[in-house]
Order: sequence, then C-alpha cells, then structure tokens
Amino acid sequence: MELIFLFLWGLLRSREAAGHGNGKCSAPHYIEFAEITIDRVMVGSKVRYKCEAGYTRIPGESNFIVCSNDTGLIHWTTKASVCERDSRAISQRSKRKPENPVTIVPSDTAGYCGIPSPVEHTTPTVTEYAVGQELHYKCLRGYDARTPTSDISTCKEEHGKPFWTRLSLLCTNDSESGEEMTPPIPITDTSELSHVPSVMFPVTVAVSTVFPIIFIILGWIIVSKLWRQRSLTEDIKIEKTKSIPVTAARVEMESEEEAHRLKSNM
Repeated sequence: MELIFLFLWGLLRSREAAGHGNGKCSAPHYIEFAEITIDRVMVGSKVRYKCEAGYTRIPGESNFIVCSNDTGLIHWTTKASVCERDSRAISQRSKRKPENPVTIVPSDTAGYCGIPSPVEHTTPTVTEYAVGQELHYKCLRGYDARTPTSDISTCKEEHGKPFWTRLSLLCTNDSESGEEMTPPIPITDTSELSHVPSVMFPVTVAVSTVFPIIFIILGWIIVSKLWRQRSLTEDIKIEKTKSIPVTAARVEMESEEEAHRLKSNM
C-alpha cells in the first residue's frame, strides 16, 4: 500500500514539474548587470554542454541532456564525455549577442531536476525550458540602486506559442536616472487622448484669431453709423441756419412793396 502511495505521489509531482504545455522556451530575457538562478528545473528542460576553449565536440557525440521522468524518477540523462582536445583550435572572440548565465542552485525539492552532472572540459547551459519554468533574476551587487532589484520570469504558452513573461527590473548604480528603465508597458488605447490636442489646438488658435477681427469689424460699423448720423444732424442745422435770414429778407421786401403800393393808390 505504501509503495502504491509513493508511486502515485511521484507521478503527481512529475506531472506538476512537467508543466501544462508541450512547448519550450528558449533564451530568456537579457538584463544587464543581473544574474539568473533556477532552484527547480522542470521535466522537459534541456541542457547543452559547451566545450571549453581549445576543445571540440567528439564527432557523433551529442552534447545535450534532458530532464526526464522515468516512472516517477526525475533525473538528468547522463553524459560521460563530450569534448576532446582540438590541436587546430584558434582562439576567436565570440560575436554572439550578450546573455545572462543561468545558474542552477542546489534544491531538495522532489519532482524536479537539480544541477547537471559535471562533464570534463565543458560548461553546462540550459537551452530549452519547459512551460511553467521560473527564472529568478537579481541585480548584481553595486547595481541595485533602484527597486525592484529582483523579479521572476515564467515560461508560459498561449495558442501553442511559448514565451517568457515580462520583467519589471532595472539594474543600475544610479538611484536617480530612470532613462534606461524598461518596465512592462501596459497596452492601453490612447487614440482618443492623442486626438484631443490635435483638435483643441486649431480651435483655440481660430477662436483667438477670429474674435478680435469680429470685434474690429463691429466697432468700425458702429463708428461709421454714428459718424453718418452726426454729419446728417450738422447738415440739417446748417440748412436751418441759412434759411432763417432768407425768410426774414423776403418778408421785409414784401412789406416794402405793400407800403409802396398803398402810397401809389392814395
């Protein structure tokens, strides 16, 4: 009974370690001045033994090992030898893009693979990570001036495509500068916000330009009307002033003619 229980428990743990998908994540995110550690390597992850300088891979010998599950026993496939001395080797500087070395730390957690067995003249490097694998990032000493100084990236799979989750991590020795910080960028619809300034600016300019012109035109019209009314009033006054002497002279002449006629009749 106890053996059956142990077998079922080991099978359950192995299924948990194997993750929830069949995909594999490759090289993780690169963060300058950060180190990556793994405390639990999941079933399906793959490690490649890279030959040291001056050594080359033995022809026909695979340099990969895999974290496997053999009936509940989680372990790395073994390799006795991978590399041999290369007398023709010429020291060349690698032009590959920079990457963070991943360190597997000892762990007593059952159901996961631990540190791969050492192979002479090689350096083991994890090249494929099973879905569900977590990588622990931590800023190196002297480059932890800004928080957060540590984060976790997880290998996930959506629609058959594996990917690493984003990191919110900046490793720097400058506590004030944030120009190089690359936190996760939230995806938001900013089309409406970006459209507002392009509309408001022309409207503001139009209002500030048109209103003074309208005020000037209205002022000119009002002043013109007032000036015309004033000129008309003055013309009327002048005509009235001119007509008064003419009327008085006419009356006087008529009076003299009437008096002369009366004298003639007498």
